[in-house]
Amino acid sequence: MTRAATAGVYVGPPGVRSDPLGGGLLIVAGLLGLVQVVLPWLAVGDGLAGTYSGWQWFQAGRDQSLDLARTVATYASPLVAIIGGSLVLLGLAALIPMDHRPIGAVAMLLSIVAALLAIWWVLATRTPRGGLGPLLEATRIGWYLFAATGVLGLVGSAKILASG
Repeated sequence: MTRAATAGVYVGPPGVRSDPLGGGLLIVAGLLGLVQVVLPWLAVGDGLAGTYSGWQWFQAGRDQSLDLARTVATYASPLVAIIGGSLVLLGLAALIPMDHRPIGAVAMLLSIVAALLAIWWVLATRTPRGGLGPLLEATRIGWYLFAATGVLGLVGSAKILASG
């Protein structure tokens, strides 16, 4: 037994430790996913001042009759917020000394879904805005956090899986 174990502190099985870097990356990715929904996402357009938050984008789109591609793009923001909450919880679990491979695998799947939702959103909404250039000119900080959630989650989950 180690000295820490005799002092009443749980240290876990031999060779198993926490992953603070991977867990921290997942927590940050999750927080990005959670806050993106309330931050400015997209300029209103047509020369009008103002922005839509991710939640306003969702509310404006859910009541319209849209095709499947635009419906998925409409629901992308709240879905990434839900994924963000999950990544925060998985990141906190990575701080516990235990086997992190299941945590890393679930985080990897969720991060892939978040990244695919960001790609889907760009592909589904670029035409109404006049192409990719004008679309990216209209985006604001919330959209960039939305896009970064999946990427940072992939990095954090890869770190957890690599240190397995």
